[in-house]
Amino acid sequence: MPSILNIAVIGAGTMAQSIHLPLLKRRWDRFAVTALVDHSPRRRRESAEVWGIGEEQRFETVGDLIAGVRAKTVKVDAAVLATDGLHVDDLLALMKRGIPTLVEPPLGYSGAEVERITAFERVMGRRLVMMAYPQQYDEVVSEVAGEVRARDVRMIDHEILMPAAAPLFGHSHVTAAAYDLPAEARAERRQGLQDAVIAGSGEAATQRDRDLYVKGLLTGIAHQLAVTERIYGPITRIEAVRHWPKGVIPGSIELLGELEGGEPVRLVWHYLPFAPQYSERYEVLSARKRIDLELAPPSFLDARSSMAVREKSHGQILTTSHSSALGAAEAMWEAFHAFVDKGEAPLSGAAEAAAEVALLREVLAAIVGADGRSLDPEPADDAEGETEGESETSTEGVPAADPALSPAAAQADAAEASAPSAPVRDAAGTTAASADEPVGTPSEPNALADLDPLEIDPSLAVAASDAWSFEVQGDSTVTPLTPEELAEDDLPAPPPAPAEPAGGSTRAERED
Repeated sequence: MPSILNIAVIGAGTMAQSIHLPLLKRRWDRFAVTALVDHSPRRRRESAEVWGIGEEQRFETVGDLIAGVRAKTVKVDAAVLATDGLHVDDLLALMKRGIPTLVEPPLGYSGAEVERITAFERVMGRRLVMMAYPQQYDEVVSEVAGEVRARDVRMIDHEILMPAAAPLFGHSHVTAAAYDLPAEARAERRQGLQDAVIAGSGEAATQRDRDLYVKGLLTGIAHQLAVTERIYGPITRIEAVRHWPKGVIPGSIELLGELEGGEPVRLVWHYLPFAPQYSERYEVLSARKRIDLELAPPSFLDARSSMAVREKSHGQILTTSHSSALGAAEAMWEAFHAFVDKGEAPLSGAAEAAAEVALLREVLAAIVGADGRSLDPEPADDAEGETEGESETSTEGVPAADPALSPAAAQADAAEASAPSAPVRDAAGTTAASADEPVGTPSEPNALADLDPLEIDPSLAVAASDAWSFEVQGDSTVTPLTPEELAEDDLPAPPPAPAEPAGGSTRAERED
């Protein structure tokens, strides 16, 4: 394996343009970009021109890239997978060629989805996936356990203030997301992502639950879990979970948990779209020491994280501090080089991602349970419903009067219920109500439920959808918000919906 790795960059979105491509070009002594893959023709062309990637090195899909590798028209030693949407199918195609891959989280949205990757690694007998959690490789993070052992930990406190996209990525002049795909391709991508999120969050999850799962847990709390796992190992027990303000997504999330030895951990993640800057603080307390880390955002390539250790020595407070030699993202790419070139195990791979998804699903269930709901659908009990219905009907077939009603109102209700009902007609004008159908019950389904999302009028897009968040485009189609765009707060707002469906929410109520 050559010391200079030939890298395929898959996905030319925000993370690729602000972190991966600049670092790969900067570290020309370690890496060479030999291929760029993106499904958007415009974004593929613009990014390739900015970063000097030739026409013959540009590909629309991972399948096209693999065909080029087989034909030996392009050389690829490793890849970074930074696409929006789903990763598993593209990742499996790379793994089948034995190509080690750095993957932007989340790896998958459900345990079953991630299991496809872990199962393939078991068959191959080697690890081919490294998760892109830059702060796991930050120098100061790696030194914490050397200062305070896990058994001496009194408390771990990790807090993040997450602003909108501009403070984090505005300096990178990222090419705007492109929606130049055909409508059919967008619909297919949207449906696949929607199905994956439903499988991960649960069939009974509301739209707000799904948004919280993707925008708050998989893209926020997951990062915090990875940092603590790097230092002291994974959180093995969840003690309490809190989400606030009520109804605001993703809002703020607090998690109290324990490490394997019972050491307490507190994670707090705030999404504050109007905050001026990103802030991340990691604190470890023991009986003798206090460690404070200020972790720099990976998108600022030249920013350095710092560490301060305070302890009492000979009656005086002694403070020692220093900063990391490399930025977190550059240190991560150094580790990826060692993973590919020397076979050094990654700090977080597919197996760790599987455990992470299972834990975050437990966190979501706890948040939903606090509202008295469940993520699992309730089993239908038709027999019980029929029994209850019969108990409320008199021998003449007229519903019994509600005892809470006045005599006059009860008499009027009974007369109305005993009157013959008009037949209910379906959309074609044919009679659909049966003689046994309750009075006033429409037999036709909700007309919006059977429409393809692309056919829904833009003014109804938010109110009619309860499967994913939509952004109304100028061509009167609806396009899904991808995980890449989740932190952005400057997306165009859809027209106000006339009413909110059960379990859904209007765009104006969300912070993002």
